[in-house]
Amino acid sequence: MLSRPIKDGVDYFPLDTGFFIDDKVRLLRAQFGAKGMYALFYILCELYAKNGYFMKWDKNKCYLVSDGAGCGCDPGFLAELINGCVRCSFFDERVFNGFGVLTSAGIQRRFLRMLKNRDEIEIIKEYWLLDLSSKKDVPPGVLNKLTLKSFKSSENPDKSSENPDKSSENPQRKVNESKVNESKNSSCSEQNKSAHEPITFLPLSDGTYYAIYQKDIDLWEDTYPKVSVFLELKKMISWFDANPKKKKTKQGIRRCINGWMARCQEKGGSSDYSPSLSNTVDYTDAERYAGEKEGDPNEF
Repeated sequence: MLSRPIKDGVDYFPLDTGFFIDDKVRLLRAQFGAKGMYALFYILCELYAKNGYFMKWDKNKCYLVSDGAGCGCDPGFLAELINGCVRCSFFDERVFNGFGVLTSAGIQRRFLRMLKNRDEIEIIKEYWLLDLSSKKDVPPGVLNKLTLKSFKSSENPDKSSENPDKSSENPQRKVNESKVNESKNSSCSEQNKSAHEPITFLPLSDGTYYAIYQKDIDLWEDTYPKVSVFLELKKMISWFDANPKKKKTKQGIRRCINGWMARCQEKGGSSDYSPSLSNTVDYTDAERYAGEKEGDPNEF
């Protein structure tokens, strides 16, 4: 009789009682609200259940999570949520930018402790974020079961049971050197990749999102030198969240952005800018939008 294969993931994961007072979580809740917290829990549940300590994240995965989570968690919202998680270090930035993977040191610590009864534990070396020599990171009972293997090489994986503390070469040094080499080899590709990835998203009147790229921010920073463009875009996201009926169409959003930036520039820049929105134009209204090109180019 064949034994049931050991799955990679786990059936449950512990939630710290201080989860909601952690600064990273507070920042995410302030920006993405209750829907963001729900989506984050959904992602964590799938992460722990399938691979145990990581999740591959790409466009297809974004759509699959959106379909599975529901509750208005559209792909644009999820993409912005993940970017926010990386910015505040909820997920590790190096691993995300280098491999398109969601993980963190905290997730890996919890995962190792949940697998203390398994005979073998395999971790992909490129995603590894812990210190093999630290008992806080890797408990002694787990160390001899742990194998770091690379998905880039067909060579035999580094088995930590080979007395890592007594060997002539510190295994953590090997991990660190691997990280440095990976960083050097992937730096150019990451730069090229980042140029084609959205920086943030603005919500539109039809429920979709308008992607903002680095080239857009560079253009607006050149045009409006006194303006902190990224800060003002975040203000716009917050304002649209508070005024959903004022969201713009896909055709009108760039004119709206330029109007916002121009007003900020005229007021002296981002530091003392407090936008006056009493005379805003609602481009979600078809009749008002029809005459858009004839209006004041600085009118928001």
